[in-house]
Amino acid sequence: MSEREWVSILCPERQCRTRVMCEWRILSQEGRILKRSLRQIDCHNAELVQFGGAVCQWGCEAVIKKREK
Repeated sequence: MSEREWVSILCPERQCRTRVMCEWRILSQEGRILKRSLRQIDCHNAELVQFGGAVCQWGCEAVIKKREK
């Protein structure tokens, strides 16, 4: 099972607020969530995702992983 959510974070690369879509892999049993693990991040920071933009080191991954249960 997977779950997607939009979150607003402080981008470690550009020190500005940006929105990212996180896809979580959910391990559940009898309707209870036992564990969430980060599967994918989709960044919407225009400076980093446009062709010819800055190179992203995906520093936000560590920030987002703190939300794992």
